[in-house]
Amino acid sequence: TFDCAAVTTGPGSELLGVPNITWGFGFYLSVALLTVLVFGVGPGIREWVQGVRTGLLTGGVLYAAYLTYLQVGPIGAFCILCLVSAVLATFLFGTQIALFVTSSSSVESPMPTRLVKRQIALFIYFAAAAVVLAGAGFVYVDGGQASSKAAPAAAAHESIPDQCELEAKDPVAENGASLVSFQDITKGSGESGVTVVEYFDPNCPHCKDFHQVMKKLVEAHSEEVRFVYKPFPLRQSSLPEIQALYVAAQSGKFSEMLDAQYARQNRSGISMSDLRAIASEIGMDSDVLSEKVDQNAHRDQVLKQRKRAVKIGVDSTPTVLVNGYFVKTRTPECMNTFIEQAKAGTLGGSASK
Repeated sequence: TFDCAAVTTGPGSELLGVPNITWGFGFYLSVALLTVLVFGVGPGIREWVQGVRTGLLTGGVLYAAYLTYLQVGPIGAFCILCLVSAVLATFLFGTQIALFVTSSSSVESPMPTRLVKRQIALFIYFAAAAVVLAGAGFVYVDGGQASSKAAPAAAAHESIPDQCELEAKDPVAENGASLVSFQDITKGSGESGVTVVEYFDPNCPHCKDFHQVMKKLVEAHSEEVRFVYKPFPLRQSSLPEIQALYVAAQSGKFSEMLDAQYARQNRSGISMSDLRAIASEIGMDSDVLSEKVDQNAHRDQVLKQRKRAVKIGVDSTPTVLVNGYFVKTRTPECMNTFIEQAKAGTLGGSASK
């Protein structure tokens, strides 16, 4: 399966605490700068610069191979941009080797015309590769690639208030009970046998909007319906916030933490200093919070949960399930309709309010 978000948040997504997208862009930029430098130095230094560039490309190819291994193995998903970058790095490495051999056998006075042409062509390749990486960075810094899928649908449903629809996806077995584990953040009671599951990202604007609906549902049905909150990171920057939610849940402060995160929501994510400030505001120990987040105490749990969610069909946020059925129309009225149908055992297909 192709799931760039899983790759950019999964194992090996960072090196020395820096996202791979940032490293990749820096890699191509460095190689491009070395290529420019070749034109302004003498033959002796030129060979040294090309040697440095060869070493840099060698490291890039090896790291690209490692990331490809992670996608094939532990992550179990692929990112097209990552694969394209790996192919580009390999191609540039091969081209550099050929160029290095050619320049080593050239006369040591002005740079041969053929060498100039090859250097220019190589620089164009570097520029194209940098554009690819810059595009990847824009996509994931923006962070709204998956959640944006929900916007047109939400607008459509608001224009058809009489119709409450479920998504055309296979429902999860056992009325969705198989999705719930002891590690989950839950509210309410499962007395009626109805379970509402929400997959969300604290940096997702549509999740922030639906959060108000969810709060009303919990208030109205908490004595009979179980509500399960499942964080689903769309990007790397959401992981600290999500881990903070789990730490807060252990102190009985999940709702307060989530409300505060949504209140501070921005496209670049919330900083650790903001998380510490929130912790102090809601009566938590900010030092304990930052320590647990820095230790990645819940990272593996979050990534495993995300991987399983993708397998059952979760591809955007918010994604809401009622007794295992994927909800398409998430208005308060329709959510109440689906809950009542689930209680009666008639949930399935579409229904009118």
